[in-house]
Amino acid sequence: MEPSPTSLQLLTVPEVGERLKISTSAVYRLVESGRLSCHRIGNGRGVIRVSECDLREYLESCRQSRSTREPQAMVTRKPLRHLSA
Repeated sequence: MEPSPTSLQLLTVPEVGERLKISTSAVYRLVESGRLSCHRIGNGRGVIRVSECDLREYLESCRQSRSTREPQAMVTRKPLRHLSA
């Protein structure tokens, strides 16, 4: 059930960042990439607002169950020159 326009809670970019514990620039990247839906309100490009519903959908899209996670490969890196003896 979609919330009525009067009860629609719109969050600012800093509020979204605070909830996700990420920077505002990371929120802007999520919006730009299309992974996080948003509303642009106002003239020109407008200000960005994210609905509670869109934030929930984004979080659900990020959810992984333990059985679907793939083990991450170990990354081998060359030793740093200034640290090698």
